[in-house]
Amino acid sequence: MHKYGKIELPLRIWVGDMLFAGYKTGVNSPSVFSFAHTKVLIDDINTLISSEILHLTAFDLEKNQNYNFNEAEAFFFEIHTPDINSENLELVKKIRQNNQTACIFIIVTHTKPYSSINHYIAGADHCIKLPSVPSEKKNLLSRTLDDSHWMSPAQLFLDRTRLLLCCSARRLEISFTEMTIIDALINAPEHILSQDSIAKTLDPNIIFYDPRALEKTISRLRTKIKKTYNLEIILSVRSHGYRLRRGTVVG
Repeated sequence: MHKYGKIELPLRIWVGDMLFAGYKTGVNSPSVFSFAHTKVLIDDINTLISSEILHLTAFDLEKNQNYNFNEAEAFFFEIHTPDINSENLELVKKIRQNNQTACIFIIVTHTKPYSSINHYIAGADHCIKLPSVPSEKKNLLSRTLDDSHWMSPAQLFLDRTRLLLCCSARRLEISFTEMTIIDALINAPEHILSQDSIAKTLDPNIIFYDPRALEKTISRLRTKIKKTYNLEIILSVRSHGYRLRRGTVVG
């Protein structure tokens, strides 16, 4: 068993700066892929989730088509320079088109400004910018793993008729407005919506709305869910809106 209680992960692929054209392992469906470049980050991830993983040196993603991303459970992307964002972004989009359940981590290790909006829209689940202090880097990565749906899976059901957010053991009564917000996030592309889109969902004829009032409504809903289920399922996307914790709410 995994140290976090997750099912065993038989294989991890490390993609470093060296690329071996046509490199083959005979395994077509590894559980985890990591596109990391710096040794420090590779070592940190290795320490956190290492016991059941086979590490490979590298492979040429463009020339070697043997690996099946559709069955993978997690992906780690490192952004170590600002100019490779577009490469990572396109690969995240391609992965998410065919794999709706995997947990995608974007890990920023450069010191220049970085906006996570495009990666969240592409389908990423966690975008974190690592601090400069080594111990803090590992702590942040560890907390992010702990909070992810990959390491801490949960299943809630949205009952639109009875206005309930349920699990097998308990249920939470919600308002029609709160139900509408959750429903909109479930059906949004990659579970992410802007504040304007949420406001429009609540009132299709709306022209002006108070963003602070919407924020308070969502904040109250998040607090209710956190108190009942000890889960953060509605997450903020800075300067954009909100997203839903992947795979947690069905209905």
